[in-house]
Amino acid sequence: MNRKQLGLLAVLLPLVIVGGLLLGRSKGGSGGGSAGTGIQITDADSATVFVHDFLIPPGTADRIAAGESVEIVPTELVVKVGDAIRIVNNDTDDHVVGVFFVASGETLTQRFNTVGVLEGECSVHPSGSFTLRVES
Repeated sequence: MNRKQLGLLAVLLPLVIVGGLLLGRSKGGSGGGSAGTGIQITDADSATVFVHDFLIPPGTADRIAAGESVEIVPTELVVKVGDAIRIVNNDTDDHVVGVFFVASGETLTQRFNTVGVLEGECSVHPSGSFTLRVES
């Protein structure tokens, strides 16, 4: 591992741990849940129409490291129960969006099945945070 990768790992690992803790403490409605969070999330299949689709382009981490203000996702996203989002990471670096970790070259797809709120860090928004609200 080179220094850049070790530095990124040193930054992202705590973020992923904190994101997991936040997921465990997320505010949710009734109606079941996933891992005790009060909000149920499932992977979306390939036939899904994504209401919210985000692309992290190549060079995003380099732009951020150079001091550029990069905003890929909003600081707060409101979705409806049943909606699905997709985050495609075409960057060479891994990124964190709220409670979601999206590895380099990977695509994250999630469908939200219950009302709730997820909050966490965000490496692709200038505020450094991301809140996802699922409403009925």
